[in-house]
Amino acid sequence: MNKHNLLEDRVHGDSMFPFRIYMVDYLDGQVIFNMHWHPELEFIYVEKGPINVQVGTRQYRLEEGTGCFIPSEQLHGAYPCGDKPFKLHAVVFSIDLLRSFGYDLIESHYLEAIKKFSFIHSMKLTPQTSEEQVMLKTIASMIEAYSTKETSYELKVKGYLFLLFADIFKKQSWVHNEEVTQKDLTKTELLKKVLQYIDEHYKEKLSVLDLASQVQMSEGHFSRFFRSLVRMTPMEYINTIRINKACILLLKSERKMLDIAMDVGFQNQSYFIRLFKRQKGCTPKEYRGGM
Repeated sequence: MNKHNLLEDRVHGDSMFPFRIYMVDYLDGQVIFNMHWHPELEFIYVEKGPINVQVGTRQYRLEEGTGCFIPSEQLHGAYPCGDKPFKLHAVVFSIDLLRSFGYDLIESHYLEAIKKFSFIHSMKLTPQTSEEQVMLKTIASMIEAYSTKETSYELKVKGYLFLLFADIFKKQSWVHNEEVTQKDLTKTELLKKVLQYIDEHYKEKLSVLDLASQVQMSEGHFSRFFRSLVRMTPMEYINTIRINKACILLLKSERKMLDIAMDVGFQNQSYFIRLFKRQKGCTPKEYRGGM
């Protein structure tokens, strides 16, 4: 699952069935997937672990057989635990999949509330309680139904989603601390602003000062703020975005390496190739030829 865009514009599934499950068992550079967001909701289930998942300012260590729920529009990323092997399933779907033709009780009582969920409503799921055991089994069953795609699997998938949200509303395990919530919401909104700015200007010469000015912080304060949430320096992150953009161009065009390097913001081809190999484990030429 290559998440090249911060705000994803891909369609997860299709308009008739906006649901898709991605299996990830490899690193993209030093991360499983970088911080990003999308309008869809998401469940992550860890088949082999452990992994670290961050949702907004919350950080979860997910062991094998555990998972988490990520609300719509919430910044989230996943990271390895050292060099330990992992395998996760990301269940991504639109809330439209749960809607009826007309405005009904499900929409007014539940779906409207789900649309307002923030990262405070994210939820770690472990088999320590009977309720969460049931939810994890439901997610595993949903993954199985989707992977086998037997006749009427869509009905099963939709049914499992309703069961999961029924349990989420029953559990209501999130803690409402208004002071902490507002502080953390502000942090994530500032980070979103910066990440979006990078995604729109990565081709240009960017400095830490440029990014810090977007959120009215000093360079030092901004660097600490950014690293605490993204787990890399601002310049490391910018170069990660540039390399990911280069990957797209390598696969979709026959343009020269120098042109691609310049187009994604690198001024030096040798540095581009060296950094590409460090992040992807192969040269740009090998990447293009091996895909």
